[in-house]
Amino acid sequence: MAARSAPNNVPLPGTPDLERQPLLASQGNTAINSSTNGNPGARSHLPAALGRRPSSLEQQQRHDAVRKCWRIGIAAIILALLGFLIFGLMELLSGHAGGTPYKHLRGSCDHVEPIGLAEYEQRQANLSRLLYDLKATAYVAEPGTNMKYFSGIKWTQSERPFLFIVQTKRDKMNQVLTKTTVVAPAFEASRARQGILPGSSISIKTWEEGESAYKAVREVLDTPWTGPDEDDSTDITSGGKKPKDPEQIYVDPDMRQFVSHGIATALESSNRRVMIANRAIALLRMQKTSHEIEILKCVSQTTVNVIRAVKQNIKVGSLESEVQGMITKAYSEAGLDYEDGGSLVLFGKDAALPHGGGNDTKLEKGMMVLIDTGARLHGYLSDITRTFWVSRGSSKEMNDELDKVWDIVKRAQNASLHAIHPGAACSSVDKAARTLIGHEGYGAKFTHRLGHGLGLDGHEEPYLNIGNTDTELKAGMVFTNEPGIYVEGQYGIRLEDVVLVTENGYEILSGSLAASATEP
Repeated sequence: MAARSAPNNVPLPGTPDLERQPLLASQGNTAINSSTNGNPGARSHLPAALGRRPSSLEQQQRHDAVRKCWRIGIAAIILALLGFLIFGLMELLSGHAGGTPYKHLRGSCDHVEPIGLAEYEQRQANLSRLLYDLKATAYVAEPGTNMKYFSGIKWTQSERPFLFIVQTKRDKMNQVLTKTTVVAPAFEASRARQGILPGSSISIKTWEEGESAYKAVREVLDTPWTGPDEDDSTDITSGGKKPKDPEQIYVDPDMRQFVSHGIATALESSNRRVMIANRAIALLRMQKTSHEIEILKCVSQTTVNVIRAVKQNIKVGSLESEVQGMITKAYSEAGLDYEDGGSLVLFGKDAALPHGGGNDTKLEKGMMVLIDTGARLHGYLSDITRTFWVSRGSSKEMNDELDKVWDIVKRAQNASLHAIHPGAACSSVDKAARTLIGHEGYGAKFTHRLGHGLGLDGHEEPYLNIGNTDTELKAGMVFTNEPGIYVEGQYGIRLEDVVLVTENGYEILSGSLAASATEP
């Protein structure tokens, strides 16, 4: 039988019992004996300081050390908080609070409402009255800006026709009636309904795969929609009365040729004639309502503020692509719809080509910066250009040349503004700026038109060019004013603002013009 081993908790002879040994000298000899197994000559394994009571001096020193540590800790916390507050204040004052230099742009246009159902229906009524005055009975449009303008429907063109039809008729009370219909592929009917504003009177006519969309258009036009108290003298149906002259059906000028041909072919056997819509219809979009003007004004002024904010962060050594990124961040803070990289950022000689050359130049001293940019608010676009200094170069001659040309461009912009009033030809406004630039010896360097209309499209009517003698300005028209001078291989300078024609002259919707070559 094996010998019984000693219990684990019994110390071996000559070994200190560490678990039971007292730590304080206050327990006298018993503690000493226990710690040495009764051998007074043996040394304790514990430090001597743990075997005795600390003196008053030692206690005071310890208390002083603890208080000192507390004081240092508290001071460090106070300094950290003070530093944080100072940094935050500096960020706030410099416009960098919240980690972005564009925080001040937030909510710029939150107060501006989008176009609502009532205004879309008013547009349809305006179109209907104009169609009646032009002796037309219907207008047909494909997906695009005009369909969006008259209906609010956003749809993408495809090989399958999707069409918007506005019909007009006069009742016996001499009131013009309006009927609106969407012709859509049957399998897209539900999606088409989702695209129509709630409460709208627009109806949907579908056509199945394998059937003709153009036959569906004819069925819409053939279907009677007048009541017993309405004048049916111009209704074109198989059983109705027919006018002596063919009925005019307008198709939108932007309609694709194969679609307009399909409609014309489907209507060949009827007493109807398909033609491009009268130019007078384009005026409905050219002359903006007060609501549209409010939208354009806010998006344009915010765009100017974006350029001014970005300018503060451009440094010598910045790349054009880096400035593009700044613009994207600024628009994001402002809450505008913007396509990343959708601006022109041109340094130095890159700006000598009005639309740039696809480089990614690094900014150097002596290069001017040209930014041409725009964003959307409720579908409406801005378009603003500023050219400015970040750092002049060492050549006084070139600095003076650029300052002189900048001033010429600014004076040309002012000259064209003074030519704006209802009844003026578009060509006359262009001529005012072009004449001034020509007198200064840079006529051949002003290579493009003065401006273009602005609204749901970035470039739309009216176009302000020297050859547009037929289009007269009317109150409500909105367009850009953007003279420029371009010397290839050296520099390009352009200033662009958004202008409204008023009853008495003009209003700069983009707010204040560029003040100087250093203050855009």
